[in-house]
Amino acid sequence: MLDEDKIRLMTKITIYEKNEEPGELTMSRYYREDYVKLGCLKTLVVTTFCYWLLIAVYIILNMESIMNQINSMDYFDVMTKLMTGYVGAMLVFYLYAFLIYNYKYAKAKKHLVRYNKNLRRLIKLYEKDEVRDQIEDGTVKVYSEIGGYSDLIETEQGGRN
Repeated sequence: MLDEDKIRLMTKITIYEKNEEPGELTMSRYYREDYVKLGCLKTLVVTTFCYWLLIAVYIILNMESIMNQINSMDYFDVMTKLMTGYVGAMLVFYLYAFLIYNYKYAKAKKHLVRYNKNLRRLIKLYEKDEVRDQIEDGTVKVYSEIGGYSDLIETEQGGRN
């Protein structure tokens, strides 16, 4: 016999899983703070790599003029400008990443709450069916005080109903 409630819930769950935004289910493994920190860390690593790569490309493209001015350069001034640009880029991209990752988490959280609610309802329906099947089969789970079950025992079919 088909249970229409189970079918509806499974359909909702499957539609969500199929049409979810990329990474929403993996996002559910993290607290908001951890997810945002991880995203910002990834952004800072990529920003560092890209910034110094752009500096290297600039140096290679302007190698001739740099070689002509190499004796008259103030290295402290050059390093100050490079580090100021680096820190500025890091701040801009960090703030951008912080805002974006917070927004993505908040947006996904609404969907994930509904998804988890549907999963819990489906699990409860399956547990009810399992208990009904155990009663019909004559096997009952014996629960310990710790919260798990230890053995399956056979009940007498004849005397009780």
